[in-house]
Amino acid sequence: MSEKERIGLVLGSGGARGSAHVGVLKVLEKNGIIPDVIAGTSMGAEVGGAYAAGAGLDRIEQEWRSTHFAKVFKTLFPTVPWAGWSSGREVMRTIRSLVGDRTIESLPIPYAALATDLETGLPFSMTSGSLAEAIRASVSVPGLFVPVWIDGHLLIDGGVSNPAPVDVARSLGATKIIAVDVLVEPDEIKLSGIPAPDHRERILGTVKGMERVPLTGEGRRRFYPNVLSVLFQMSTVFQKRVSNLMLQLYPPDVLIQPEFSPDPPSYSDVKHGIEAGEEAARHALPEILALVGR
Repeated sequence: MSEKERIGLVLGSGGARGSAHVGVLKVLEKNGIIPDVIAGTSMGAEVGGAYAAGAGLDRIEQEWRSTHFAKVFKTLFPTVPWAGWSSGREVMRTIRSLVGDRTIESLPIPYAALATDLETGLPFSMTSGSLAEAIRASVSVPGLFVPVWIDGHLLIDGGVSNPAPVDVARSLGATKIIAVDVLVEPDEIKLSGIPAPDHRERILGTVKGMERVPLTGEGRRRFYPNVLSVLFQMSTVFQKRVSNLMLQLYPPDVLIQPEFSPDPPSYSDVKHGIEAGEEAARHALPEILALVGR
């Protein structure tokens, strides 16, 4: 690799699937590949920021594996005023336990966390100031966590505007980009809900029995998913489409897309997410080694 070449690592948004970033970093580190630049969005900002701060992969993985339902539930206590379901205080405690009071400009690896300016709708790149606050802003899922004020900007989750910030990594000086996209295709989400009679049955005032019908095709039974399922699927569709567009506009040199099916990770069980990241990184390793000139 030329002395002028700088490897940038882009870690995308994706909730619990962000655990795959840990697996990718484990494979890179095992093969002596340390990124010169890191840019992350949402959960990618948290994993990337902790790594850039020197938290160590063992410590980061331990934090992920110690996550369980009670711990996640504790982060979601309602807040007043109701600018979001949760104040995010518990999330901030977790972030500070990983990165402390470091500032972004003091990190040994140039780093950027991506958020979204709620007032303009534009991506907001944070390359200085409190690392913990930048990560907290980047993971501020709309409606779930209270937005964060930084430098006069009201910020929410970066995945809303730039789930895969390849352009930001290049702006930090990266000349070769390895990007990790952990978002799933919408059709991989298994929707379910309350069976819904068709319009003829409603008109007649009768409902057929619950006989088995095909799950796909014209004969499948219709249903109404609950509101949380609708909102989650809406977010999945939106973020994946934005991510695909950004990756087309700013293509990375190597794109890693872990395969999570049929057992996707959750916050209470991230093991499969970490393993999926490792497997995808190993699969891409020949391409990565060629990129760094080895």
